[in-house]
Amino acid sequence: MLLALILALVLGLAHAPARSASDARCAHSVSLGRPAHGSLVCGVQLPAEGVTFFTWDPVLHRSPDRGWRRWGSDRLVSMVEQVVTEYWLENPDAPRVGIGDLSRRHGGNFYPTHGSHQNGLDADIYYPRLDRKELAPTSVSQIDHVLAQDLLDRFVAAGAVRIYVGPHTHLHGPRGIVQVLALHDNHMHVRIGRE
Repeated sequence: MLLALILALVLGLAHAPARSASDARCAHSVSLGRPAHGSLVCGVQLPAEGVTFFTWDPVLHRSPDRGWRRWGSDRLVSMVEQVVTEYWLENPDAPRVGIGDLSRRHGGNFYPTHGSHQNGLDADIYYPRLDRKELAPTSVSQIDHVLAQDLLDRFVAAGAVRIYVGPHTHLHGPRGIVQVLALHDNHMHVRIGRE
């Protein structure tokens, strides 16, 4: 894992999380409250795209996702970038990974699109498509299940505490971590814990 991260840094694939000038004094992000009722202090913004990923706006159905929807804790943003970089290094012919919403800059209410995503610890990761298009899948028949399972396994190994997958995806993982949830047939919802 360390070798992959070093290689990613050398190749310029990993990004330093972006903080606003007013948040530059922060050493670390702080996630307050619960995923469905919380806030985020000193969050960092996921870049709109990278060599290994693109972002997808689930409301406008386009890439990139709007900037105000791409904030998370420094740990979440780093984990997501590390996982997709390692995934790409092992699957260089795979399409870039689609990343959806994280949180708002200061967390808080994300309705009507999300009941959670409020404290910077959640990220939506779109399943890779068989046709390699950089779009969210519109049906489970478009999902490359082998690559999707590999991506899910990597998030489990990286320490995700919860991953929600759609009931028709047939993706699986540790029972306490990977759970089936309606409305997740085109993306997995990854949640990390607090430090």
